[in-house]
Amino acid sequence: MENNPSRRGVLAAGAAVTAAAALATPAEAASGADLVLTNGYVYTVDADDSVHEAVAVTGGRIVYVGTAAGARRHVGKRTKVIDLHGRMAMPGLHDGHLHPMSGGQGLLGCDLRYAALTVKQIQDKIRAFLAKNPGDGWVSVTNWYVQAVRPAGTKLTKADLDAVDSRRPIVMESSDGHTSLANSRALALAKITSRTKNPPDGTIERDAHGEPTGVLQDGAQNRVLAAIPEPTEADNLKIARTALAALARQGVTTFMDAAAPEATMRAFTTLHERGELTARAHLAPVVDVSEREPIARVSRLRRRYHGGAATVRPGVAVHNVKLFMDGVLQYPAQTAGLLEPYLVHKHDHWVPGTKRGAQYWSAGKLDAVVRQIAEAGFDPHIHAIGDRSVRLALDAFAGIRADGDTRTRPTVAHAELVDPADIARFAELDVVAAMGFHWAKPAPDSVESVKPYLGPKRWANYEPEGDIFRSGGRVSLGSDWPVDPLDEWTAIKTVITRTAALGSPFHKLGAMTPHQRLSRAAAIRAATYNGAYQLRQEELTGSLEVGKFADLIVLDRNIMKIPAEQIARTQVLLTMAGGKIVYGRL
Repeated sequence: MENNPSRRGVLAAGAAVTAAAALATPAEAASGADLVLTNGYVYTVDADDSVHEAVAVTGGRIVYVGTAAGARRHVGKRTKVIDLHGRMAMPGLHDGHLHPMSGGQGLLGCDLRYAALTVKQIQDKIRAFLAKNPGDGWVSVTNWYVQAVRPAGTKLTKADLDAVDSRRPIVMESSDGHTSLANSRALALAKITSRTKNPPDGTIERDAHGEPTGVLQDGAQNRVLAAIPEPTEADNLKIARTALAALARQGVTTFMDAAAPEATMRAFTTLHERGELTARAHLAPVVDVSEREPIARVSRLRRRYHGGAATVRPGVAVHNVKLFMDGVLQYPAQTAGLLEPYLVHKHDHWVPGTKRGAQYWSAGKLDAVVRQIAEAGFDPHIHAIGDRSVRLALDAFAGIRADGDTRTRPTVAHAELVDPADIARFAELDVVAAMGFHWAKPAPDSVESVKPYLGPKRWANYEPEGDIFRSGGRVSLGSDWPVDPLDEWTAIKTVITRTAALGSPFHKLGAMTPHQRLSRAAAIRAATYNGAYQLRQEELTGSLEVGKFADLIVLDRNIMKIPAEQIARTQVLLTMAGGKIVYGRL
C-alpha cells in the first residue's frame, strides 16, 4: 500500500461520505439506485484496500459502498439488483500502454498467436491464410514471436517468405513491435535496396554483399509499412470495435494507445460520437526524433480530438505524448541502450562485447523536447528499456522538476533494465513505471535471449517491479498488446509469481528473479489505481469509492484467496464503464 498522506485525507472524507450514503433519505429510498451489486467480495483499492459486500450506482457514479444490509436502503422499484453470490468485484483495469488498433487488426488477420514455431510451421500458417484470402494485395502477418523461433537462434530472411509467395508482398511483424521481415516483393514496393540508407532510428539488416536480408529493425520498418495501403475509415472502425470488444472481455475500462496516429484518433472519436465507446480512451501521438516542430502538430491533434474533462460516459483524451529512446534487449536485435556492453560468448566465456544498443535521442535534444512537451501541458511517455535509456529519460524528467514543474506526470514505459542507482528516482521524481508484466517470467525472450547477454549482476535488475515498488515508486500495468497477448490476468499472475505458465517447459525453472515479485495487493493497485493516476483519473476511477465513476468488473474467482497460479485462469463475468454494462454474462 502506498504512503500518500494527501490521498489519505481525501479518502478519509470519502469514507465519511460512504457512511452518510448508507443512511438514505425516504425520498432516495423511494426512487432507489439504478443498480445494486450485493452479497459479494468488493475489493475497493481504496487507501486501506478495504473489502465490502455491496456497491450501489446511480447516474453512472458510485453512491454507496458497504454492507449488503446497507445496500438494501438503495433498492427502489426500478433498481436492478445483481446478487454476486460471493463473487469478487473490483475496479476496472487500467492499461497504461498498449496498441489497440494493431491488436484489433491482428485479431482479424494472419495471426501467428505468439507461438514458438519452426520456419516451416510459419510458412504453412501463411500458406493457409493465403488459401482462404486469395488476391494480389499485401499480406500482413502479426504476432510473430521472433525470439521463440525454433530451433533457438534461427534467423529468418526474405527467402523464407519468398518461398511462400514471391508475387504478393508479405510483411511479418514481430510481437515485440521492433522487428519486421519483408519478402522481396514488399522490399521492392517500398524501394529498399542495397543503396538505401538506415534511418536515424532503425536498421536495415544486410547480408555479406550489402543486400537487404528483409529484416527491418525499429524505424526501418516504417518504410515498408508506409507502402501498405491505408485502411479505409470503415476498416478502422471495424478494427477499433474489435479491439474494444477484446478489452471489455478482459475487464479493461481505461486504456492508453501508446502510439496513436490521427486515423486512430478519428476512429475512436467517431465511436464516441456514436455512443459505441466502451472504455475511456487516452491517445498518445508519437514525437519523432527527426521532427522539427512536433509540439505544434501534437497541439493541433489535441485541439481536434481531446474531449475535455472526463465525464461518466467514456470519452477520448489526448494529453500524453510518446517518445522512443531505444529498442529491445533481446538477441539478436539488442537495440536497447545499455550503460555497459552486451556480453558475447568467446572461448567458453561470456565477455563484454562492443554493442551497447541504440540511443535515438541525444541527451540535450531529449531534455529540450521534454521541457517543450511539459510546457505545452502534455505528459511525456518515454519508451526506455535499457538502463542507459532509462537513466536519460529520468535525467530529462529531473530537468523539468528542477525548473519547478510539479504538475507534469511523466512515465517511463517498460523499464526492463534499471541501474540500482536509478531505482529510487522514480519515487523522487514522481515518475510512473508502466511495466509489461508478461515479461517477468522465464521464457525464450528472457532466459534465452536476454539473461546470458547481461550476466548475473545485471540480470538481478531485470524487470524490476519489486525494486521500484519497495522504493516508493508507482508501478502501473502496460500490457503493450499486441506485443504481448491481451491476457491481463496472466500478466497480473506473472508479476506476482514470476513463473511461466503451468504446462510450459519454462515453468520447471521456477520463479525468475523472485525478489522482484509484487504482492497481490500491489499488483492489483498497479492495474487499477496507479493506472488511473498515470492518466490523471485517480479522483474519478481506479478504486470503488463514493462519488467515483462506476467503472468496475466482476470476476469468476477471488484472486485474493485462490492459489496465485490460478489467477491466470480468471474470467471476467461483467464489465461496467460509467454505470453501463459493456460486457456481461451475469
